[in-house]
Amino acid sequence: MGALDDYELDGDELEGDDVLGDSVLGMSLVGDDDESVGRQVRRALAKRGRRPVGRSSKPKWRRDLAPGVPTPGYGVFPIPLTPQAGGGIFTAALANIEYRTVTQVPFRGERLITNIARSTTATGSQVLCTNGVHIGIRPQVGVLGPMNLGNFLPTAFGVRMVMQPATQGAEIRVFAFVQPALTGTQTIALTVDILGRVAT
Repeated sequence: MGALDDYELDGDELEGDDVLGDSVLGMSLVGDDDESVGRQVRRALAKRGRRPVGRSSKPKWRRDLAPGVPTPGYGVFPIPLTPQAGGGIFTAALANIEYRTVTQVPFRGERLITNIARSTTATGSQVLCTNGVHIGIRPQVGVLGPMNLGNFLPTAFGVRMVMQPATQGAEIRVFAFVQPALTGTQTIALTVDILGRVAT
């Protein structure tokens, strides 16, 4: 075939040192005159593209720093606040209830969730709290004053907050009260939870 003989198609010009040899992966990059260096580099690159048969990488949620030691992260969990009086039920004789919890792990609240159940004759009274949620001694409000806990029912929309982080052992408190005061046999039951990020 003249100039296009087998030597020119399959020889050194296409598969020799000019394409896969020392000029690309060999001594011009590694800086060694030994031809074996080029072969070592080619073998290392070939091994890099291989994956062990029968083994697959773990998903991110299963990666550990060491066996039994998970990588640091966070979860989104609710933290219930416990009423300190009356089991969380307001009556004519009990108009103020403090709700409190102590964090077991670092926590940052993002959503206050309240449930309010009224007796049939207590529809005119509102459940408020003084200066919102307290993280330690710091109220999580822009302006001090009463805040209506009815705005934070589970069906409420657009009430997400970014509270200050609570360190392990910090108190989280809500000082709830009823206004106007209940009379007679009127009752209002209140539960308070905070949904937020917990360090894991």
